[in-house]
Amino acid sequence: MVNRFRRKNPIEGNPEVSPKPNFFSKLVGKLKNKNRIIKKPPSANPFIRTTTATAPSPPLIVSTRGHFSLLTGKLSLLSHASGYDYYDKSKFRRTFYTDIDELVMYIHGVWADHYAAKEQTERTSLSLNANGYHVPIMGFSWDSNTAVNPIGWNIAKFIAGHNGSMLAKFISDFKTNYPNVNIRIIAHSLGAKIVESALITLNNIKKLSNKHTQYDIASIHLMGAAINDISTSKNTAFGNAIENTVNAFYNLYNPEDNALKGAYVKTENQNPLGLYGLKKGEPFPVNYAERNVRYEIPPLKRASGIYQSFCDRSVYGWGDNHCGYIGFREPYPFNKFLKDDGAINVIVEDWRKESNRYW
Repeated sequence: MVNRFRRKNPIEGNPEVSPKPNFFSKLVGKLKNKNRIIKKPPSANPFIRTTTATAPSPPLIVSTRGHFSLLTGKLSLLSHASGYDYYDKSKFRRTFYTDIDELVMYIHGVWADHYAAKEQTERTSLSLNANGYHVPIMGFSWDSNTAVNPIGWNIAKFIAGHNGSMLAKFISDFKTNYPNVNIRIIAHSLGAKIVESALITLNNIKKLSNKHTQYDIASIHLMGAAINDISTSKNTAFGNAIENTVNAFYNLYNPEDNALKGAYVKTENQNPLGLYGLKKGEPFPVNYAERNVRYEIPPLKRASGIYQSFCDRSVYGWGDNHCGYIGFREPYPFNKFLKDDGAINVIVEDWRKESNRYW
């Protein structure tokens, strides 16, 4: 399947699921059965790489859903500030990850319910596979499905900020048990707020600890980040945490993002990081890079295979669709196939350069 949209623009060049005690044993099986090495580099083809007819296995999900009120944003009385579901520490055994070196975690943005979180994680997996990167992927599902209005947006921001400690707890637990497994994070839209809070939390842990901690993350990619455009400045707590807890940090921005140009700017009265990148004049962290990915997002609607008014009502040109960073599915009933890989090819290329692997 060759997609006519994949050629780059010539101007710029080329109900809640209950916790499962065998969650990590399933993850281990997927990790050990994956083979990332292929003979031909996907970058050799300027068009979209085709996916296989077989849909990826149901994604593994770390969930904090139900921990917060969608009406107030407050933490449930039955939830812990750093708690998360689908995890049983007694299931960890260091021998599980002896032959494994990477795990990808996808963090969705605002206004996604449990099923949308699964769909986005699956679509990310499809796009990674289309670029020859066959690794297990885990979704981080959080209470982002608030009311689609300014009040709901503010509540979702509050919830995202408080999910950072929960993500940090998962990362620290995982890395403590499996220090040799690299974690690569892809965060979309308001998912960037969770990353910000999580890294600041991990950095504070490192500063307070008298012993070496294994919290370093291999890489983080933000896509269409719905946070302030000075957030990642070297002079901020987040910028400091980026330098201290991540090996390589990337911000993929898009000056034509319809949701960021419209709803975000009107509501926040400021530019988001995902629209034009770090504010001009602000110093970059030493391990920080940015890239304009407008021409990785074709003028298509229905990124998930179905219409979503939040993203689809104002798609006219390249870069418009806020939901297209992780790729586009074919419409139902052919939605097991990928139409376009969005900006995921950029992420895979960054990973390839980091590891010097030309698959």
